[in-house]
Amino acid sequence: MKIGLVNIALELFKNKKFSSIDNMLDMGSKEMRVSYAQLKYAFNQVGIKFNKKRFEKLKIFPKGKRISTKNFWQELGVKNYKCSDINKSHDSVYIDLNKPLTNKKLLKKFDLVTDYGNNEHVFNVGEAYKSMYNLTKKNGYIWIFQAVFGGNGFFNFDSSFFEGYAAANNLSIVHSCYIVCPSEYEQIIVPCNKDLFNLFDLTKIKKIDISYIFRKKTDREFSYHYQYGLNDKQSKYLVSFLNSEYPPEKLYIPTNSISELKKKAKKGDKASINWLRAIGIKY
Repeated sequence: MKIGLVNIALELFKNKKFSSIDNMLDMGSKEMRVSYAQLKYAFNQVGIKFNKKRFEKLKIFPKGKRISTKNFWQELGVKNYKCSDINKSHDSVYIDLNKPLTNKKLLKKFDLVTDYGNNEHVFNVGEAYKSMYNLTKKNGYIWIFQAVFGGNGFFNFDSSFFEGYAAANNLSIVHSCYIVCPSEYEQIIVPCNKDLFNLFDLTKIKKIDISYIFRKKTDREFSYHYQYGLNDKQSKYLVSFLNSEYPPEKLYIPTNSISELKKKAKKGDKASINWLRAIGIKY
């Protein structure tokens, strides 16, 4: 967990999104990868006093022994912290994410489930994200942080994956961003807009990541997303925002109006044109 993710977590805690998390699960036995000075500054920025003794080992970071992210989350009031891994480090719970989740004691148990660069190492990645959904309780949060460029797993991720994950499962999007890494431990948060890639000089960037945080609004069965609704030609979505929340939550609302898409396509709307072409409808 590097400084960019720390800052996002603290921002959402300050804005009451993460202020009532009792049970959480890190997918992967994650460690703090920030300096003591960075962490102290981040806590001070949001006015949170923290137990300095928990993080003494970070004073010589990146040297020395790493400490679990459990220490950070306990500072934010998490009472029951768990992590899952097949290596069983940091007292992790054994979960093979290539296979369906069978431990019924873990189903719908957690207020927050995180994937900080873990699930891209699972070959059966769809099953991993299905399990992540099933581990999360209703109104709990799902936080996925993955590589777009410069990753080291089986997969790199595009924003369409996260938007589809939300649309198929009635998840609201609480926060999203790109995180640009000029060096190993620097993380610069920028808006989640793909047009920004036209401005990046990739020869000077070590890595680009993407972060999405969702709220699980229902307990309905997990659904896989089909791009452009290829499983159902009537499955399209309008985007709406819950402006009563801060930050505003983005929702996908199903709609059955192909006629509206045809009108937009005739006016040159690229998204409508691509959708209609994908499902084989002339306009």
